[in-house]
Amino acid sequence: MYHCAGGGCSLSSPAPVRVLVVGSDRGLLALVRAALPPARYVLEAADSAESGLGVLFARPPDLIVVTSRPDGFDGTATCRDLQTVAELPVIMLVPEGDTLGAVRGLTCADDYVALPVAPEEVEARVRAVLRRASRGDGTLAPAYDDGRLRVDFRDRVATLGGGPLPLTPTEYRLLALLAGSPRRVFPQRELLRRIWGDAYADDPHLLRLQVANLRKKVGDGYIRTHRGLGYSFQPS
Repeated sequence: MYHCAGGGCSLSSPAPVRVLVVGSDRGLLALVRAALPPARYVLEAADSAESGLGVLFARPPDLIVVTSRPDGFDGTATCRDLQTVAELPVIMLVPEGDTLGAVRGLTCADDYVALPVAPEEVEARVRAVLRRASRGDGTLAPAYDDGRLRVDFRDRVATLGGGPLPLTPTEYRLLALLAGSPRRVFPQRELLRRIWGDAYADDPHLLRLQVANLRKKVGDGYIRTHRGLGYSFQPS
């Protein structure tokens, strides 16, 4: 990117990527710090899902790294808690040999890294996930916007026809989750888990009610029902 002023132009560096690391293991935090150079990444640490949510509301990151350890810190549950308020790319660090943890992690995270791992691989995985989450120009997509409906993923607001869209927090989370991955079919159980948690995974009636309410507000054309499968967001 070039910055021009006073008749001259110079090459400016891209803004650092903000990374939130959530977990109770200081050794894994040190590993992530060693993997991500401070010239390109700004790291913030949170030792619990609750403190991670505080960071999301105050200073939304570009990517989240969740550490999962056999000491009682459930990385998958933490990932789901964070995804209920912000649809952001997530990488999970999983202990060596924890195949079940890796499988469970991928129901929420975009990628997982099995330990032990070299710092260089951690950064490579981060860059790969950021590329997949980007619009193709190296920056994270800040919003879905088709000129009529806009869903701002960073500020967590939505507008329709230029005016505020009166969504409940749950309706916004559902819309943001669907609009963040246009045309992807989300299974009902995945939506229920990510929006309401595991306790509601077998309550499709709850999801149908929320989808119906959301359609009344945004219009019928955006959310498509895939009978027997789930729902997808169809761009205008």
